[in-house]
Amino acid sequence: MYSKPFYISDPVGNNELSFEKRKNLQLFVPSLKQISSFDEIELLSPDEWKVTFEDYDFDDVLQTCYGLKNLYEIQWNWKNLYLVDNHNHVFYFWYLARSQRIISDNALLYHIDEHSDTRDPYKYIMKPDSQDLEKVFEYTNSTLNVGNYIIPAQKEWLVWEVVQIRSEEALREYITHPWIPSLNTHGRKQQSIILNLDLDFFEPELDFIDYDLKKQVILDIAQKADLITICTSPFFIDQERAIEVFKDIFK
Repeated sequence: MYSKPFYISDPVGNNELSFEKRKNLQLFVPSLKQISSFDEIELLSPDEWKVTFEDYDFDDVLQTCYGLKNLYEIQWNWKNLYLVDNHNHVFYFWYLARSQRIISDNALLYHIDEHSDTRDPYKYIMKPDSQDLEKVFEYTNSTLNVGNYIIPAQKEWLVWEVVQIRSEEALREYITHPWIPSLNTHGRKQQSIILNLDLDFFEPELDFIDYDLKKQVILDIAQKADLITICTSPFFIDQERAIEVFKDIFK
């Protein structure tokens, strides 16, 4: 899946948002590219007219957004790291990782984000279909959007517990009481850990939260995680700033 770029033209998923009000009625979804260096990350430009997200903001102004030229897979500290633009794409990569036995069901999800992303899509993927990556891919792009992909993973038991880190208080709580994994008799963690980071946590309105504190917590969880998924959120943060922050933290 994600081997070729494609467009979503029907009013589904992210394209359903304000569909009846927008003139542009399709969204671009880039293909997945494996890279060995962060220097290979590229952004789309308005000249290419490949809109990856479009919706009206709180002032009822249409925001036309251009995200990543590709979705990216890279090894970081011998772990799979996926960088996407729209956050619902991580849902597919969680299930891909499960199929590869990188993570298992009942995982612990650390969600570091400006938003909770826990809206309810009211349509869930069931266990038999979740074993079929083609069906997971279809569900990810035709049902889910950037704000409702976590609850389906919980309903299907891929995720058991979600730790929401969305404030300075939550960051300091983690520093004071970091989660220490329980180990089995072979000294291995008994629960998989997913770090799910949205780079909109670094958008300018949240600059009152200490940058180094954010970075410290993110890196500590990343070291413990089995899988890392990161989103650039073109609707909520300037993409050049997002990539700059991403490189600073992980490079």
